[in-house]
Order: sequence, then C-alpha cells, then structure tokens
Amino acid sequence: MKQVIIIILILIASTTVLCYCPKDKIHGIKKCSYRIECIETIKDIRLDNECTGAANFDIKIDVTLRNATDSFNLKADTDFLSMITTLRMFGNWPRTDLPFLDSMHRLRNVYLTYSNMQKINDSPFRNLINLESIDLSHNSLSEIEEIFQFDIRPFKMRKLSLAFNLIEEVPGYTFEALTSLQELDLSHNLIKELSEEPFCNLTNLVVLRLNNNNILYLNGAMNNLTNLQHLYLRHNQIENIDMESLKTINHLQTFDISNNKIEILQPIIFSRHWDHFDDGSIFRIILSENQIVLLHNATDFYDRFKKKLLKNEVQLITQLDLSKNSISHIEYNAFHSIGRLASLDLSNNKLLSFNVNSEDLMYVKYLNLSCNSLNSLYYESFSLMHNLQNLDLSHNLMDYFPDQSLSNTYRLKNLNVTYNYIEEIHNLRITFHSEGGVLDLSNNGLSTIYIPVDEALGLTELILSSNNISDAYLIRLADQRNLTKLDMSKNFIQELDESSLQLPNSIVCLDLSFNDIRVIGPSAFHRVNQLKTLRLSHNRIKSIEFGVFRGLTELLNLDLSYNEIELLDSKVFMDLKFLSVLSLRHNGLNFIDRDSWLTHKYNLKVYLDDNQLSCDWLAKALSDFNNGYSKMYPTVLVSTISGHSIEGIPCKQEVGFISDPQAKYMIDERLLITSQKILKAVQDQTSFLNKFVLRSYRHGADPDLVK
Repeated sequence: MKQVIIIILILIASTTVLCYCPKDKIHGIKKCSYRIECIETIKDIRLDNECTGAANFDIKIDVTLRNATDSFNLKADTDFLSMITTLRMFGNWPRTDLPFLDSMHRLRNVYLTYSNMQKINDSPFRNLINLESIDLSHNSLSEIEEIFQFDIRPFKMRKLSLAFNLIEEVPGYTFEALTSLQELDLSHNLIKELSEEPFCNLTNLVVLRLNNNNILYLNGAMNNLTNLQHLYLRHNQIENIDMESLKTINHLQTFDISNNKIEILQPIIFSRHWDHFDDGSIFRIILSENQIVLLHNATDFYDRFKKKLLKNEVQLITQLDLSKNSISHIEYNAFHSIGRLASLDLSNNKLLSFNVNSEDLMYVKYLNLSCNSLNSLYYESFSLMHNLQNLDLSHNLMDYFPDQSLSNTYRLKNLNVTYNYIEEIHNLRITFHSEGGVLDLSNNGLSTIYIPVDEALGLTELILSSNNISDAYLIRLADQRNLTKLDMSKNFIQELDESSLQLPNSIVCLDLSFNDIRVIGPSAFHRVNQLKTLRLSHNRIKSIEFGVFRGLTELLNLDLSYNEIELLDSKVFMDLKFLSVLSLRHNGLNFIDRDSWLTHKYNLKVYLDDNQLSCDWLAKALSDFNNGYSKMYPTVLVSTISGHSIEGIPCKQEVGFISDPQAKYMIDERLLITSQKILKAVQDQTSFLNKFVLRSYRHGADPDLVK
C-alpha cells in the first residue's frame, strides 16, 4: 500500500511539472482574447486556428507567469511568445538582461514586479515599439538611466511605474525617449534631488508621483510640464517652494505636498491657472502635516486673479487641506486668492480664534476646525457662509454653544460639537438643511437643554451621549417637531416616569442605553407614541411593571439586554402589537410567562443569549412556534456549542424537580384547574345519566333494558 501511494505522488508531481500552462488556467475572454496562467515557462498552448496569425482580429493574449527564470524563453514556444500582448512575470533575477523580451515584439503591457531585480543591463525594451505601459515596481533597482533607450521611440507609451525601488538619482536623459508618457510613478524610492531636470521633455505628462522620497528642493524640475495636472510630493523633506516651481504648481488640479517640512506658505500657491480646465473643475491642494505657523493675507494677488476669473467666466472648485500643522493665526484675507473654496480643513492646529473674511468662504460646504483651542466663533466669519453643510467644531475649548455665530447658515446637514465644555443650552438659533440636520453634542458636560419653539428648525437627529444628564426632564425638546432620532446613551439617568420625557411625538428612535435606569413608571413613553426603536440595554432594570409601554403601538424593536430582569410576564408587552424584535440578552432570566405572545399577530424574534431559562420552557416555546401555535420565536445572536442547548440556544436542564417557585406554582395551578374541569365534566355526565334513567322509568320502559 505504501509503494502505491509513493507511485501516485510521483505521477502527480510529474504531471504538475509537465503541465506548464494547465487547461483550466486558459480562459477565453472574447473573440481572440485570452487570459492564461503558467508556471516556469510558456508552452503547450493551443488557440483557435482563426486567431493564430490572422489579421482580421485584434488578438489580445494576457499571460501571467510565475516561478520563472529570466531565460524561460529557451524552453518556451517561440511562436506563441511573439503573440503575447500583456505579460506579468514573477521570479528572482538580481541581475538580468530580460532576454525573453526579444521574442515578444507585440508586447503592449509588461509587468515585472516583485522579482528582486537589482540591476537591468543594457536597454532590454529597445525594440518594443508597441509598448503602452511598463511596471517595474517593487524591486530593488537603483540605476535606471540606461533602461529606457529605444531604437524607435515608442509613441504609444503612456504609463511607467518604478515605485518601491532603491533609486537615488534620476539623470537628465533617463526618460528622453518617452515623450508620449502621461503617467510616471517614482514614489517610494530614495530620490534626494531633481537638479538635472529629468522631466524636461515629458510635455505630455499628466500625473507625476514623487511621494515618499527624500527630496529637499524642487528646483523648477517641473517647469516644462505644461500639461501636468496631478503632482504628488507627500512625505518628502521639502522646506520651501521656490518661485520657479510655482510656474507649474499654479495650474495643477491636484497638488499634494503633505507631510513635508514647509514653514512659510506663500499665498500665491493658492491661486490657480484655469485656461485648460473645464467649468466646475475640482482642485485639491493638500498641505497637511507640515510646519506652517501663519497664513498671510493674499490681497496682493487678488486683483489679477479676479480679472481673469471674470474674463473666463470659469467656476473653479477648490478643496484645501491645512490640517496637522502648527497654525496659530490666520490673517483676515488669507483665502482671498482662492477660486470658489468649497472645502477647508484646519483641524489639528493651534488656532485660538477664527476671524476671516466671510466673502472668501461663501462657497464652503465642508469646514473642519476640530482639534484646536477655539473658545468662541466670530459672527463675521460665518455671516456669508450660506452653503455650509458640514461643520466640525469637536475637540475645542467652547463652554457655550455658538448659535448666534451660526444663525445665517441655512444648509447645515452635520454639526459636530463633541468634546467641548458645554454644560447648558437654552437657545439653538440655527436653521438646518431642508432635508434634515444632525447635531452631535456628545462628550460635553451637558445636563440641561431647552430649545424654544421656532429654533433649531430642520433638526432631525440629536446626539447627547456621554454627558452629565441625570434627569431626563431637563432635556426639553417638545417643540422640535422634525426631531426623529434622539441619543441619550451613556449618561446618569436613574428613573423614568410619565413626565420625564419632554419630547415630541415625532421621534421614532430613542436610545437610553448605558444609563443607570432602575425604575420605569407606567406610561413613561406616552409622549413618544410613534417610536419604532427603543434601546434600554445596559441599565439596572430588575422588573417591568404593567403599563410601562402603554401607547407604543408602533414599536418594532425593543432592546432590554444587559439588565437584571429575572422574571418577565409577557402581558407587559400587550400594547406592542407590531413588535418584531425583542432583545433580552444577558439578563439572567429564569422564567418568561409567554401566554400573551401566543396570539401575537406577527412573528416576534426574541433574543435570549446568556440567560437561565429551563430547557423544558425553551422546548415548548420552540415547538409552539414551529407548529404554528405561537408567533414568538426564541433565538440567539451567537449560538452556543457547549453546555445544555436547543437549536443553539442555551438553557438550564432541570433534574428531578422544578427549581423556580413561580414556575412550580403556575404548574400546580394549571393541574388544579385541569382537575377541576375533569371533575365538573364527570358531575355533569352523572347528572345527565340520572335524569335519563328517571325519565325512562316514568315512561314505562323495561327496567332491565334501562339498566
């Protein structure tokens, strides 16, 4: 038997070696278009006859070759190699001439990544005039000046990637033959300087990636790149942007120079040249993670900018990211030269105030001022910000809500004021977006909120979690007729009665989880009778009295998990006619009287993880549901695989006695009622027989027949 197994393994191994390009790895995409995967070499491939050498079809053959040596072509089918249009190879060739390329004159795309190439000799791409893209990324190349020499310039060449190598220098003549190049990726290398202007002839270049290098100066290296639109220089060592380099930078659509060492920012860097852009073009200027301290006025550049803008009638949209700097002051006209500033990120700076010309911010939709040291806002800075939709003021030093400053912002959708020091709110003079707005005030010191009528118009969601609310009565929101969601989780509320929730009946989702609620009185939720979701998890509720949920006829989801409820009578849920999900997880429940659920109109899914219900109770509940006698379906979020369980639901196995006194009492009561019914039936039957015998005797029936 052992010898047979060895022979089979040898046969399998030999088959694997001989099958360089398995048939199940040859996929036809469309007519004369194939995707093939091979190992070690490329051979034994058969294509449709009409696709071999035919001029009537655009033949596309995409081959992926793994575990290949750079001389794999010596074993390959030479004729087939000449037909390959896209080649992806993975091997281990520290020094190579890439000799296989001589047999592939139809190559359009070549990907030679993750192959440990340290040195490529001569110019292996010399004769490949049909090339469109070359990817040599993720190798260990340090010298590249001789690689891209061609006998005839490859005018179809569009993309070249040399990312993730060890390149330190880029000589001036490196890319002189690649004049048609549109995208060049030199990111994640060791380049320090660009003094030889290696890009001077790449006039068609649109995207240039030089991020994650050690570049100190730009030295005007991009000045001839008149069509460049996207320049990525993040994570270098650049300290200053010289005036020569600005000739190119001012017509970029994406300028990412984040994570450098820039300290002084010239305002001209914000102005854009728009002659070759379409109306509505979006410009992204990313200056985050530098060492900028001050933003100077841009008034000197404004006149020239304004004249050209009016002349061309081009509407530009600018997104500016200045986050994670050390900005402590912004001069009043710092954003004067920016066309249609739509997004401004000033988060994680050292701002003590934000006093700027509101005219420069009138198109801003997104403003991030989080993680600063602001303690107030200036009305003048926001008075013309009629387009503001998202404002982040979190992680500042505000001890009052700045509603007067925001009274002219009519389109707010999201307002984040978390992690401040606001303790009370008595006015909220803000008009939110007509589609609704969200106000997040979590993680303050709030204990009291009163919003008068006709204020906070359009507010649909209010988040008050992680504050100091101990009395829900002090959250006075009854006039907020648009409010649909209220989150008061993670506070210190201990008790709820019928006057506690001063809320509008428009609320459909109320979160009171993670409080200290122990007592809930009858009709506590009568003001919010449109609720569909109520969360009361992670409190200290031990019992639920009749009438607690009175009036909640629309409720669909109720979460009572992580409380201390041991006994539960289903009659307390009788008003919840539409309840579909009830979570009772992690309570330590010993018994649930489910009689009131037997006539529930809709399926009610009850989650029972981590409780102490008996297996007898659970078996009966599941049986009733499965047989259609009950709409209550016991289940769990996480099925148990250990201990006693039924259908993955944990239960407590009773041995010889009933441990729960109330359950025992109810069983005894049921037995008594049943016995009484049987006795009554026997009595009725005896009485009927006596009457029948007496009647028969009176009418002269034969006594023996009656017997």
